[in-house]
Amino acid sequence: MEKLQANLTNLQLYVGIDVHKRQWSVTILSQHVEHGTFSQQPYPDTLRCYLDKHFPEAEVMCAYEASKFGFWIQRSLSTFGYQCMVVNPADIPTTNRDKVTKTDPIDSRKIANCLRSGLLKPIYVPSIDTEGDRQLFRYRKRLWGDLVKIKNRIKDKLIFSGVTTPPCFDNSYWTKDFLVWLQEVELPSTSARLTLDLLLEQYQMVYGHFLKVSTQVRKLQKKARYKQDAKLLRGVPGVGPLTTVQLLTEIETIDRFASFKHLNSFVGIKPTTHASGEHDWNGRMTYRQHKGLRSAMVECAWVAIRKDPALLVRYEQLVKRLTAKRAIIVVARKLLSRVYHVLKTKEEYAIGIVK
Repeated sequence: MEKLQANLTNLQLYVGIDVHKRQWSVTILSQHVEHGTFSQQPYPDTLRCYLDKHFPEAEVMCAYEASKFGFWIQRSLSTFGYQCMVVNPADIPTTNRDKVTKTDPIDSRKIANCLRSGLLKPIYVPSIDTEGDRQLFRYRKRLWGDLVKIKNRIKDKLIFSGVTTPPCFDNSYWTKDFLVWLQEVELPSTSARLTLDLLLEQYQMVYGHFLKVSTQVRKLQKKARYKQDAKLLRGVPGVGPLTTVQLLTEIETIDRFASFKHLNSFVGIKPTTHASGEHDWNGRMTYRQHKGLRSAMVECAWVAIRKDPALLVRYEQLVKRLTAKRAIIVVARKLLSRVYHVLKTKEEYAIGIVK
């Protein structure tokens, strides 16, 4: 008897994926039916084989949470003709029951149900080249964190051994003279001296690698796809070469933000808001943020008020009723709006003009 093949070209499937290193939990739904939840090997090809076998020619929409696994899964599933979105975990509607009982199958089922209901909004997926440049910049930042840790270990070793750092070296700047002093300072025991020598060796190695990576990061702004915007950003007071690279790699294209409000929501230089009835209250800075960019823009704002008279005037007005830290946050938001304007209009920054 001849086996009949159903026509599934009009069938819409919603696939929720809970991604992990060793296995994925997958839930497949159609418009009105749950077809099942199962575990599979952590490969897009495995999911494709399953769908091709059971639902050939069906339209497939997938979703998974943004995580350390990046965007390669989204790109792989997209090559199969599937619509695939990466979702901010904080944007997935969650009930109290989901919080109390949390398993991989429950998570994948929740993602699939929200996808079918149209409750999910995808995050922006950068190009492969931009993602690589972004990783290089973030690697430099991690190296800087490693250097700070090593410096603190060296200082702690001196304190533990009862060695007083000379006043001329007791600051955050590690000069060549200070390093020579560290190599020659006497410690209570041979083992303590050996420990300090090993820490200094580690510092020199990491610092040398940090300088090498920093050079490569600075070169990124000279790439053809960044060159025009990099020149515009360097004209903004307070924005140096490293912040320029950070803005270019994290934003990629300013056109993905319909307005400054959307960019500011991404960066997170705004307060939380609570409005109910006749009460309207603004609280602390929102916890939803791009931590690196928000921190960078605040640092840039401290420099900008010394270079741009208009921003200085605004800051002086603010500190009359706010603390210095709160005032600089407002200035950072204003500076970010100017960065948006520069990138959107391709006009050079005009110092001293209030907009």
